[in-house]
Amino acid sequence: MVFRDKIVCLMITIVMMVILTGCLSWPDTDTVQIESSTPINSSGPPMPDVDDLQYFDTIDKAVALNDLVETGVKRIDERIKLFENDEYAVLFFRSNLSGNDLVSTFKFIVKNIDGTHYYSMPVVVTNMSWEGHKWSVKKMKLDEIGEVRLCIAGDSLRWFRVDDSKNFFWGLAQTENVRNLKIEGQPVTEVISVELDGETGYFWYFDDLKTDKRPVFKDLRKYTEGEFVITMDE
Repeated sequence: MVFRDKIVCLMITIVMMVILTGCLSWPDTDTVQIESSTPINSSGPPMPDVDDLQYFDTIDKAVALNDLVETGVKRIDERIKLFENDEYAVLFFRSNLSGNDLVSTFKFIVKNIDGTHYYSMPVVVTNMSWEGHKWSVKKMKLDEIGEVRLCIAGDSLRWFRVDDSKNFFWGLAQTENVRNLKIEGQPVTEVISVELDGETGYFWYFDDLKTDKRPVFKDLRKYTEGEFVITMDE
């Protein structure tokens, strides 16, 4: 299939981005820097033509029958959050590989047929290991605010929005205090608890953060002037 190589390339790019932001590994260093040249309003990767993809009448089928062997994920264990409009759908869900829980994110192209939504095979995919996430936070000696910075930087390319006009941010947290999260003085839109590897983790997101700042952090461990002001006061 012509577009399969393109999709796999997107997946490889995401994996590399995750590695660079510490979600899979991080070198021993005293300075933790995250920088990106991507504008905050980047529309993400180019999508394949809607007519060149196979479509399914449910998202569960699109996940189960996708032929991207590289994802390794074929089943939705628990839906965390679905974002959908008439063009795209993005599903955050719990999955499991080799006994380890993941937070998987699949983006689909939506096709409207006779008033019913049909979903393409996933076109952008990422899988975040809960254990890997916790390891990264511990390895980099991040506090709860640093954990938020890590997640924001990890999705700095803004690939998991359904509406390019919105500043959508999301992440995972180990502390329930994330319910008090504010960025630039704006409260988190929603926090959803999810069981991961027998523990309670927290999926959070901002539907549309009002800011002109880019998701760039000089040091994940501390605030630098000009960066996002992040608070988590009880």
